[in-house]
Amino acid sequence: MIINQDLLLDNIEELLELKNLFANQINTEDYYNWIEKVEKIIHTIKSNNSPELFFNEINTLTMEIREIWMSYVQNITNKHLKSPPLNTIKKLPQSNKISFSYERNIQPDFLEEKISLYRDVHANWELSNVLCSSGMAAISTVLQSYFAMYKPSESKKLVVSTWSEYFETRVLTDLYRSEAIEITSYRKQNEFFNWVESTDVFFIELVRYNWDLEVFNLNKFLETLCNSTPNRLRVLIVDTTLSGNYHQIEKILKSLENYPYIIVIQVHSILKLDQQGLELSNGGVISVYTLKNNLDIPNAKVFTNYIRQVRTILGAGLTYQELALLDNRFVFNKELYTRYCNLIYENNKLLAEKIQADGLFKKVVHPSLISNFEWAKSPFVVFHLKEDNLDNHGFLLGVLAYEVKKRKINFYHGSSFGFRDSRYEVIIPNTIESKGLFKIAMGLRRGVDQIKTIELMQEVANYRNFLELRNAYPFVNPIKF
Repeated sequence: MIINQDLLLDNIEELLELKNLFANQINTEDYYNWIEKVEKIIHTIKSNNSPELFFNEINTLTMEIREIWMSYVQNITNKHLKSPPLNTIKKLPQSNKISFSYERNIQPDFLEEKISLYRDVHANWELSNVLCSSGMAAISTVLQSYFAMYKPSESKKLVVSTWSEYFETRVLTDLYRSEAIEITSYRKQNEFFNWVESTDVFFIELVRYNWDLEVFNLNKFLETLCNSTPNRLRVLIVDTTLSGNYHQIEKILKSLENYPYIIVIQVHSILKLDQQGLELSNGGVISVYTLKNNLDIPNAKVFTNYIRQVRTILGAGLTYQELALLDNRFVFNKELYTRYCNLIYENNKLLAEKIQADGLFKKVVHPSLISNFEWAKSPFVVFHLKEDNLDNHGFLLGVLAYEVKKRKINFYHGSSFGFRDSRYEVIIPNTIESKGLFKIAMGLRRGVDQIKTIELMQEVANYRNFLELRNAYPFVNPIKF
């Protein structure tokens, strides 16, 4: 392909934004040497006749600044024991200080307050946030906290309705199912809506993490909920991990401002879209919203104070070092978060639109292809193979590995968490069925790498079947699972 300067502008912009993420936050020789490297690479990309040779340098520089930041933070946190003397000052990178007697009871107030700056808060609602060690820890902690407050029994059952498919979430809810806690995971949305009246706790993914990335009809749900009998406390938990900045919380709060007995809880993993793809630390956020001046239900601050106690007991909080890694100017920055999410969503939407499902693939799945709802977003695309078996999945991975190396594309085989790089993988939910889920997560990068990746997938998709693909690549070894 012909590489022109317009294509390179996206790569230069990526480097400039990477450079600005840590501006005026690190004062070390390694950091200043890194800045010089960035400026040199930008100059090289602009002037060299074969700039694609330097695209790997972008990834190298990304990992280097991550390592520099982590080393800088560790130089601060390594000075203290897990149970430091109370009279010692525990510093943080951005001149903040934190006090704790032992690490399990750290209260990260400064970060929990910062979270509010990128949350949508309607005027009639109160907000309070809790940070946990992961997205799953956040979900588990909030459920355990509410179950403990509610104290369900056989004579006082708690009815939980879920519309979610994330594997770990399903396993977690199975652990809590009992005679006193009735948990039902609904396959169809209409069935879910039919049980709104009798449900005490709702757990929803706006885009369900399954093979079809189904989009939840939030409008119909809110209408149904508002028309139900408001005679008892309800809890609405929304997992917005994949929804990013399209989480619809403001819409939910506005719709429910006249529904008195409701607690709205937003949970999400901050490893995915909150850290500019640098994956500095695991983490999960619980954001609790309650209507102001409603004395009939626990308010947000009372509820989150209880959640924090449970977090400490379970050891479900972040460590000193993890908190320090997140103490920078881009984590929980609404403007940078929004831009990052939008780039990831747009790149994956483009991939889904460019690949035809009339050859090797039976179906290309992305929320934007099946729904016009604003929250029909996903940071990855799912592909259904016409001939779905693990042997074919392994051979497809082998072909991609060969072509990626041959074409010198930054397109990696591996799981996607931060979504900065473009990656492909096969998920095997059940080895007994010998079927897989082929998934591509298009990362942040635009320009040459993006075009080459799409071109590769278009070529692969055009093969009519796996026999034809195998005949074209007789020398390729399949990836073993």
